[in-house]
Amino acid sequence: MIRLGIVGTGFMANIHAQHFSRMKGVSLTACCDIDEKKAREYAAKWGIPRWYVHYNDMLRSEKLDGVCNVTTNSMHAPISLAAIAMGLPVLCEKPLATTLADAHEMRNAASRHRVVTHVNFSYRNSSGAQAAAELIGKGGIGRIMHVEASYLQSWLVHNSWGNWRTNPAITWNLSRRHGSAGVLGDVGCHIYDLTALLCGDFAEIQCRLKTFDKGVKGNRIGPFILDANDSFVSIVTLAAGGIGTVHASRWATGQMNSVRVRVYGDEGAVEVDLDKSYEVYRITRGKKAIAKPE
Repeated sequence: MIRLGIVGTGFMANIHAQHFSRMKGVSLTACCDIDEKKAREYAAKWGIPRWYVHYNDMLRSEKLDGVCNVTTNSMHAPISLAAIAMGLPVLCEKPLATTLADAHEMRNAASRHRVVTHVNFSYRNSSGAQAAAELIGKGGIGRIMHVEASYLQSWLVHNSWGNWRTNPAITWNLSRRHGSAGVLGDVGCHIYDLTALLCGDFAEIQCRLKTFDKGVKGNRIGPFILDANDSFVSIVTLAAGGIGTVHASRWATGQMNSVRVRVYGDEGAVEVDLDKSYEVYRITRGKKAIAKPE
């Protein structure tokens, strides 16, 4: 039996528990949240026998086989490092860390302690994206010349996700003080990762962020200062030589949760559109744009 401890009991922690509770051979052994009431209620909801308010207490007291870190962004590094130091595998929510230095420290610690770690880029679950990546990697569309990638949401302009003005579980995403890295940290990391899956690593990223006025008095709702970025646009250069754009916004009216990457090569093109399908990708074949010498 694999004994798991879950740190953080918010929205995504419930998604984790939902999936893990369906798996044979997995036991949700303990959970932790700095809010005692939330920890207790989460434990009761998912049949978890013990709950804690400090992650170190949970790590010391429980015999765990792994830890899920589903906390606010700023706590990803310290909690993951504490678990790794005890030799525990870690599944960490994205973004992996709030600084590159912390990400490097987490990577190095996992290597040093020889434990398996993973960051939860869930869109890699798409079989269509995986098949498209394999095709592109084998030269199926020739050299990658251009990529266009976007992640568009609309929860700042309608309430399909809930009302960000009245629901703290959403509002915190607009406040840097509460650990938000804005749309760049929340969904931008997803679209960069999916682009990298299809196209390989980046050589350079130039990014412009924008935080728009939301018509809220004092630009504040209770303890939340609305200062996290809402949109970003970036120009990227791929390590393989191609160029393109990657962008995201929470102001995209009509787009509930739209994730799309289009990759153009000198022998064809591929489109992955997760709004349409997780299992299918679209490919266009064409004559070679550049004739090879005989």
